[in-house]
This record gives sequence, C-alpha cells and structure tokens, in this order.
Amino acid sequence: MIGLTCVWLGVGLVAGCATVEGPSGGPEDKTPPTVVALYPDSAAVSLADTRTLIFTFSEKMDPVPAESFLYLYPAIPVQKTKWHGRREVEVELTEPLPADTVVVVEIKAGISDAHRVKSRVSRRYPLATADSLPQGRVVGQLLYKEKPLLNGVVELYDVPPDTLEYFRQPILRRAQTDSLGIYHLPWLSVPGGPWLIRAFADANGDLRPGDNEAKRLLPGQYALTDTNPRIQVELITLFDPNTPGRLVGRLDSLVTWPGRVLVWPLSISDPDTGWTAAPTDRVVPGTQPVDRDSLTSITEVQPGLNRLIFFVDADGDSMLSILPAAEGSEQNQWFLEPFAVVDSLTVEPGLDAVFPPPRFPVKLQPWQGATADNDTIGSDIQNR
Repeated sequence: MIGLTCVWLGVGLVAGCATVEGPSGGPEDKTPPTVVALYPDSAAVSLADTRTLIFTFSEKMDPVPAESFLYLYPAIPVQKTKWHGRREVEVELTEPLPADTVVVVEIKAGISDAHRVKSRVSRRYPLATADSLPQGRVVGQLLYKEKPLLNGVVELYDVPPDTLEYFRQPILRRAQTDSLGIYHLPWLSVPGGPWLIRAFADANGDLRPGDNEAKRLLPGQYALTDTNPRIQVELITLFDPNTPGRLVGRLDSLVTWPGRVLVWPLSISDPDTGWTAAPTDRVVPGTQPVDRDSLTSITEVQPGLNRLIFFVDADGDSMLSILPAAEGSEQNQWFLEPFAVVDSLTVEPGLDAVFPPPRFPVKLQPWQGATADNDTIGSDIQNR
C-alpha cells in the first residue's frame, strides 16, 4: 500500500471497460465491486498540501482513468492515474486540496471489475483542509408519478448573476435519493448560501439530466444561518417533460365588452413566426372559458413558451369570428370580435405559471376580407 495506512469502508464503484479478464473456471462472478479502503480517510481534517488520493477495491478492476469515475467538489483536475496490481489506484491531482475548504469526493456508480460486473451505487465522502467539518445540511424528498423517487439526483448551485444561467456554473454538491425519495446535502458551511437546487430523475444512472427525464429547478433560494444550520425542503414532485401545466390569472376589470370570454393556449415554436389575427373556421382545440370575476386556470398548456389568445365570443359560436358593423354605419364594414394576446409565457411540466391581465382593445379591429354577403357570419354589435 506504498507505505500509507488506509481505513476499511464499504463504498460502491464506477464505469468503464477496457481490459477484461477471462473466466477462471469457477462460478460466474456476479458480485459488484466495492471500495474497501481509501486514503485519506473519510471525514479526515487538516489535510493541508494533500494532492494524492488512493482507493483499494474488493477485487481486480478494469484499470480505467480516474476521470471516468472520480469527481471532486469543488472540482480539481486529475493529473495522473496509476494502478497498482489492478486492485489499488493512486490518483494524483493537478494541485493540492484548497485551503480552509471541504472537498466532497464522489465515486460514481458503474465502474467495472475484471469480469465486467459493474458497481451499483455512487458514494460520497468529505475531506477537509480546515480543522473540522461544517455541520450545515439540506434535506428533502422527491416524488415522481405519486411515488418516492428512487435514485433521483439533486444538485446544489450558487445563485448566479443575471447574465448567467445557473447550470452553467460548477456544481457545488450532488446527492442521490434513497428508496423513500429522501436526499441529504451535508457538510455545508454555516452561514452559507443562497443556493439553487435542481432535481431530476436519473433512470440510466449517468448523473446527468436527460432530455426525456423528469427535471425541475426547486422553487426559491436556500441559505443556512447560525440559528438555522439545517434546512428541510418542502416535498417536491417531478413531472415528465411532456406533462401539461396550467396558466393562472385574472381578467382586467376594465374589460367592458359584453359576452363570455374564451381563450386558447398556443405553443411558441422555434423559430417563432408570431400569430396573425384572423377569424377561425372551427373551434380551436384547447379553447376554454375564462371567468370574468375571479381567478381562472387555463389547463392543458404545453410545457415551454406559450401565448394566450383571448377573445369575447359575441356571437356565441366559440370561434374568433367577424361581426357586421352597427346599423347605420358604413356598408360592407366588418370587424373581428374583441381579442387580446398575452405572449411569451413559460410553463414548466406539470406546474402552474401566472399570466398577466390581457389588454382588450377599446376599438374593434376591421376585417378587410369580408363582404356584405357574409351575413351568415358573426352577429350585430349595436350599442357597443
């Protein structure tokens, strides 16, 4: 063990497969490999000038580079990976562990032993260059499809400046949920934060949020204080990426046009060609009534960017129609029913978002495509 003392610890291991040892003639190996010793020991403190980590495995391993299974928070690049007899790996970092810092060592699940058997779980443990470990902790629980989320992943980020997306920053901590959907983010500084938390389902175990995996930025910012060194995060549910959400809001009390108000949500594609006001020849799918006097919910809104098309259904046909001018006005003049557009509303899968009050016009918009022969379309709008 090259003169270093290691402490026994059961820890699951990581990925890769390059050189595979042939069968020995005995029973097939089905036992996942584990880490049985490590240096420095888990929770070791006062580790000034430390730049070498050593892991000993329970059996012969596929000798892959440390970058394929080892992560450090904060990140420190690996300079060299040296295997000793295929059961012990010595990892030299490009620089010593930073001063007065807790470094969380993460050994990723999926690394293969010599018989292609992969480890099943990831493990994390702390090392401190200060003389003690901080006691701050964030705890929470995730649900998915109304059940506790097993092997969900939770990531901790600094709150970024306005010019940067949060996930473009380094991950400060990472944790996985247990069979009850519970996660722990320990060894956090007190006071500490504010932080943002992202959670996602990790069906393939790669510790990355896939395009088709449920994911969510948890609501709010989280900070630890001397009087509150432990945060219990509210129960959070994750939804599949295609789960519709809702838009919630109120009509402006100044909407004076008589008649019921209807709305339909319209997904904004990329690139967006906008929406042009025109009468519809059928009821648009998703059209639904809007309450004039109280909070209303617009349901079945697709995740992503959306716009809302509101209109006053003056003729009662549930379509955005054209209406003839009032009696005594200019001949052959037709108008669109009163309408309003609310644009660029972001809806997260399965969640509620708020829409501002739509601003209906004071005057109706003329429709140039109609003639006097359109008397079967729309209805009279006298006394408006």
